[in-house]
Amino acid sequence: MPIVISLDMETKSHVDLKACGADRYAADPSTDILLCSFINKHNGQVWLWYPDTPAPAELVLALQFADEVEAHNARFDQLIYEYIAVPDYGFPALDPDKWVCTAAQCRVNALPAGLDAATRATKATHKKDHTGAALIRRMCIPNKKTGEFESSPALLGQMGRYCVKDSQAAAGLTTMLRPLSEQDKHDWRVNERINDRGVKIDRELATLAQKYAADEKAELGRQLSTLTNGLITAVTHTSRLRDHLVAKFAGTPKLLQCITKATKNETAPVKYTLDKSARSQLLDCPLLDPHWCEVIDLIDQGGKSSVAKFNRMLSMADPNTDRVHGAFIFAGAGQTQRYSSKGLQLHNMKRDCYSAEDTTRLIGIMRKGGDIPMPVMDTLAKLLRPALVPATGHVFVVGDWSAIEARMLPWLANTAKSELVLDVFRAGRDIYIETASAMDLPDRQIGKVANLSLGYGGAVGAFQAMAKNYGLTLDDDVVSDIVDRWRKANRWAGVFWDELAYAAITAVRNPSTVHHAGRIRYIYVANLLGGTLMCIMPNDTVIQYPYARIDDGTVTCMKASVQPKADSTDEWPRMRLWGGFLAENVTQCASACLMREALEALDADDFPVVGHVHDEAILEVFESEAAQMAVDLQGYMEYTPEWAEGLPLKAEPVIMARYGK
Repeated sequence: MPIVISLDMETKSHVDLKACGADRYAADPSTDILLCSFINKHNGQVWLWYPDTPAPAELVLALQFADEVEAHNARFDQLIYEYIAVPDYGFPALDPDKWVCTAAQCRVNALPAGLDAATRATKATHKKDHTGAALIRRMCIPNKKTGEFESSPALLGQMGRYCVKDSQAAAGLTTMLRPLSEQDKHDWRVNERINDRGVKIDRELATLAQKYAADEKAELGRQLSTLTNGLITAVTHTSRLRDHLVAKFAGTPKLLQCITKATKNETAPVKYTLDKSARSQLLDCPLLDPHWCEVIDLIDQGGKSSVAKFNRMLSMADPNTDRVHGAFIFAGAGQTQRYSSKGLQLHNMKRDCYSAEDTTRLIGIMRKGGDIPMPVMDTLAKLLRPALVPATGHVFVVGDWSAIEARMLPWLANTAKSELVLDVFRAGRDIYIETASAMDLPDRQIGKVANLSLGYGGAVGAFQAMAKNYGLTLDDDVVSDIVDRWRKANRWAGVFWDELAYAAITAVRNPSTVHHAGRIRYIYVANLLGGTLMCIMPNDTVIQYPYARIDDGTVTCMKASVQPKADSTDEWPRMRLWGGFLAENVTQCASACLMREALEALDADDFPVVGHVHDEAILEVFESEAAQMAVDLQGYMEYTPEWAEGLPLKAEPVIMARYGK
C-alpha cells in the first residue's frame, strides 16, 4: 500500500493572498509558516509542527519515503513548502512529481473544489471548521492599523486544532471519492509546470489602462449624477438604482420581471437584481424609457470586468519578471474536465481585440494622455489579450483547433449521417457554407451561427444569443424557421441527444451495467457519492454526475456550481441531464481530452508552453525559431490519437508579437 502524507499549512504574510495569488504570496519575504499538520494516511499518525521546534525525525523520514504528498489546492502548500519549509526550517526537498491535489480530485468527481463546500456536499464525517476564518483574520493577516499579527499560546493552540481538523477533513474526503487516475495526476503536474513558467504582462500597458479606467469611471459617475439628479453618483451604486427601479416599474410588470430574481420556491419573498443579465434584459426591452436606458448603459460600461483584470494582472505579476504564475486550473470545469483559469482569467478575455500594431499605437497615445476610441471601457477590454507579451527576443506561437466541437459532436454520434458532416471537413470544404446550403439558405453567416448554437439542443434563444456575438439580427419567427431547418438537415444530432438521454436513464435504472450512445458509455455506480452516473469517454476519461436519480422521467444530479448557504438544511441544488446538455458535456470533455494529450506530448518534448485557452495552446519561443515551432505545433495538434481514429483535426498555428485572436 502506498505511503501518502496529507498536509495542511497555515501561514502569515503582509501580502494579500487573494489579490496577489499563491506564487507572489509564497515568494514574499514577509511570508512565514505559523504551523503545519501532517497525517500519515497509511497508519493514521498525526504530527502538528510549530516553527519554534525541529521537525520530528519520524516526520522527516515519512516525507522522504512517501510515495505521494497530498494537499487541498496543493499548489499553495507546495510553494510554501519549497520557498520556506525546506530552506528555512530544514524539511527534506521533495520530488515535484510526488505532489497530489485533492481539490483536483474533487473537480474530477464533479464536486465543489472548496474543502468546505465539498465536505458539506458529500455529508463527510469530518467537515471544515468554520472557526478558522476568524483565526485567519487575526493571525494570518496583519492588523490594518498596526501592521502586526496577533499571536499568543492560546491562539496558536486554537489554530493548531483547526489545522488538524482541516487535514482530517481533506484526508477523509478523499476516501469517499473516485481516486485520481495516474493519468489525471500526470496531467495535473503538466499543467503545474505550465503555471511555473508563467505568462508575461506588459506592465506599462496594464498601468496605463488602470489609470484610464479610473478616469472613465469618474466621468461615468458625473454623467450618472446629472442624469439622475444626484440619485446615482457612481457606477457601483447598482443597489440604489435597483431599489429605485423596483418602485418605478411597479406598474409595468414586463419591466419588473426583467429585474426579478428567479427562484424555485414559490412561497419565498420576491427579490430583485440589477446584475449583468438583468441589465441586458432591460436594454433589450422596448418598454424601457430611453432616459433609463442611457442610465443602465452607463452602469454597464462601468461594470466591465476588463478593469478588474488589469488590476489583477498588476497585483499578480512578479515585480522582477512581470510574469503571472498559477493562472491555469486542471479540470477547472468539473462537469466536462476542461481547463479553466483564475486571476488573469484568460478564458473570459474578449477574442475581439486589437492587433499588435494597433496596440503599440494606442500605448503611444495613452502615454501622452490622449483620447482613445469610445466607449473607453470597450477599448480597454480589447487591449486585454494584447497585454500578454512574450519576453524580449521571443514571440508567441499559438495553435487553435479549427471548429473542434463541430467536428467532435458528429464523430461521437458515430452514424452514417454524421459521417457525412465529417466528410465536409475531410474534403476541406467550408462547413458553414455547407450548413447553410443544407438548410436551403444562401447565407454563410446564418450557417455559422446555426452550427455554433444549435448542436446541443438549443433553439431560438440559443441562436439569438450567438447571433448577437456576430452582429446578426433576425426576428424570432425567422429564427424559429432556421432552427427547424437545421434540425431537419442534421437529424443525426437529435437522434444522438435522444440516445444519450436514454442511455443515462437506462444506466441509472440498471446499476453496474454499461449502456452505449454513439461512442459514449454510461454506467451507474450505486455506492459512490449517493449513486453516481459515470460517463466514459472513448479514451476512458470519466466525467461524473453525483447523487444521480430519476425525477419525472429524467435523470437529475447534484449541481456543484450552485451552493446552499453554509447553515442551510436545504437539499443541494440539482440539474436535469437532458440530451442536449449531455451532448454538450461529452463534446467538450472529448475536446479537453485532446488538449490534455497535446499538452502532455509537448511537455514531454520540452516545448515551452506558457498557456492554453479552451482549444488553444500558447508557446513562447525565440523569434528565430518561430517558423519551425509553428510547423512542429501543427504536427502535435493534428496528430490523431488511437482512441480518436477517424476524427479529422485541423490546426494552423500563427506567430504573434502579442497575444491576440
